[in-house]
Amino acid sequence: MFELKKNELNMVASDLEIFIKTSIKVEGSEDGEIAIPGKRLLDLVKSLVTKVDFADVAIDFNKALVSKQDNEEARVNYFISKLQYDADKRILYFKEYLGLDLKNELEVLIDKGLIYIEETIEEKSESSLKYLKDSINELYKKHVDYLTGSGIKLKIEADSKNKVTVHFIRGKHKNKYSLFGESVEDFPLPEEKNELNKFEIGPAILKRFLSKVRHSVKYDEIRRNMAGVFFDIRKDELRFVATDGFRLSKIIAKNFSHKNPTDDHFIVPLKTCEMVIRLNNNEPALVEFDNTLIKISFGNVVIFSKLIDDTFPNYETVIPKDNDKILKVSKIEFQNSLRRALIFADVITKRVKCEIKSDSMVIMADNPEIGAEGEETLDCSFISEEKEVDFDKESFNVAFNISYLLDCLAQIETSDVIFSFLTPSKASIAKPTEQLQNEDFMELIMPVRVI
Repeated sequence: MFELKKNELNMVASDLEIFIKTSIKVEGSEDGEIAIPGKRLLDLVKSLVTKVDFADVAIDFNKALVSKQDNEEARVNYFISKLQYDADKRILYFKEYLGLDLKNELEVLIDKGLIYIEETIEEKSESSLKYLKDSINELYKKHVDYLTGSGIKLKIEADSKNKVTVHFIRGKHKNKYSLFGESVEDFPLPEEKNELNKFEIGPAILKRFLSKVRHSVKYDEIRRNMAGVFFDIRKDELRFVATDGFRLSKIIAKNFSHKNPTDDHFIVPLKTCEMVIRLNNNEPALVEFDNTLIKISFGNVVIFSKLIDDTFPNYETVIPKDNDKILKVSKIEFQNSLRRALIFADVITKRVKCEIKSDSMVIMADNPEIGAEGEETLDCSFISEEKEVDFDKESFNVAFNISYLLDCLAQIETSDVIFSFLTPSKASIAKPTEQLQNEDFMELIMPVRVI
């Protein structure tokens, strides 16, 4: 829905589960309102923008070639073909317009470890993924600055019969496109409520925290209580938790406070969380909620969403507190070994076996159906806190789903990662070696049976 009031254009879109409202400044000539087919208009605007010739829109980039895994979707291949690295000039550039949707998809692929820094020209960075994401964000800003300063304009007109005409103006060249909209009389609008609980969350926290746990959400119509992120609001902490029954991600914002009379908790659907991640540009947010609805406001965007009417699992009872065996291993080396192991693992179970000794870990994966197997040895530190155990004489053997491990490691931002175990059949806990200030992140991963 488009609603023009003087020089402000208000827009609303909905799928009846989620409502998104935003507004932008425009050059308005006559007030009015109309509903326009969203996807058709978006496809048109995107195709017009990507026709623009971009010259040297690039950034300094002191890392080596951007690489990728060998076994992910074709979408990654598309991005890899567009991202170019000039080793002589040491710059990274994107060969066509890098829009917000492409930038967000790139960031998701980077978070998942599907696009990563394969090697470095200089000393390896401990936060190469963050560096790459920051670089993508800088490229995006340069493309936006180029577009807004290039004299390109869209002019949208609607008549009394709901016919919409879109004019694309660039210098002396003008293109014209027409489509039909509808009256706004039956357009669904979000329910505005006055009596809502609320709390404020600082810049970067909302998007960062949701990004840290969303991979553990399981979209399941039957087990709806796991189909979203659990917001656990306490007097001095804000917790985001997600689980699919095989793993659990939890991140805590410490020194958090709110003015509500009681603590509260609710489940936010995954789709809503994804929208927040896509649209929030590390801005502070106001979160308002009751028993059925959540309203999240940041920048010039407001998102309304229904909450999941179900009870989240009692996550605190499943987190082990007596894991006494501590493994410390290089995150980058472990990630790279697991990526190679995935090539040789069973395509269904994706199982990797870890034979852990005091100062080394053997990683093994095999697929008997095709006669494939791989084995690597990594340096590590493995100790027992409760008693002296000689793991060189009797190694600790455990197995995991490789994809779960890779998802977990993608969220660790320190050069080393700490895993704690009790027995090979009990849940393991993964943490960074050092937490950020006022933050506490952990991931629980259930092992798979070793045959």
